[in-house]
Amino acid sequence: MTDTENEPAGPPPSHVDVGGARASSPVEVREHILERIRTLCLALPEVTVRVDASLTRTRSTAHSFEIRRRSFCLLVAREGSTGNPVTLLVLRADPDERKALLSTGHPFFAPRSGRDRIAVVLNGDTDWVEIRELVTESYRILAPRKLTALLD
Repeated sequence: MTDTENEPAGPPPSHVDVGGARASSPVEVREHILERIRTLCLALPEVTVRVDASLTRTRSTAHSFEIRRRSFCLLVAREGSTGNPVTLLVLRADPDERKALLSTGHPFFAPRSGRDRIAVVLNGDTDWVEIRELVTESYRILAPRKLTALLD
């Protein structure tokens, strides 16, 4: 198995070692993006946040937004090929929606985490109306009916 087979789907991280030492600080999700996603997710009924702060130089703290201990939205940043952070949002999607989004290409791609998930690159061109819809639909996939009824 090669090193690239162990790398996550999506934009590959670059590794810059200087004499065995890492050359820069870990990547992080930009604060304004974190706040925007946090606001979208926490507006939904009974959502909790789990934070995985186990940083590496090429992966940020992961913010998992959950309904009853099941993640419907994961926000993380990875180091892109240019060395800059690439912010990724991983969501649940029904099979037809997932197929349609994947057919459009960038900013959507299939993460390695599951056949029912879609990943989105968040950047300056992000359509935040679409992100709100995708987050809500991801929530609906996992939430009990009594909670999804509160959204209607």
